[in-house]
Amino acid sequence: MEKLLRCSDLGFNCAFEACEDTPEKVLKTLADHARAIHGMKEISEKDRAQASESIQDAFCVPKGGYNRGT
Repeated sequence: MEKLLRCSDLGFNCAFEACEDTPEKVLKTLADHARAIHGMKEISEKDRAQASESIQDAFCVPKGGYNRGT
């Protein structure tokens, strides 16, 4: 099962979702997004802990949806 974390789960008014196969990848993807889009230069241990606790199990749909092969 994949892991999901939404930027909005952390209080941002943002529709970004990080969906990866491990919690570590989710945290890295979200941290990269926070730096690039929200201008965060550093991710505090408090923010990292909150993000880690907010990760959910999920089944993620690939960007662009599924290709049914038709």
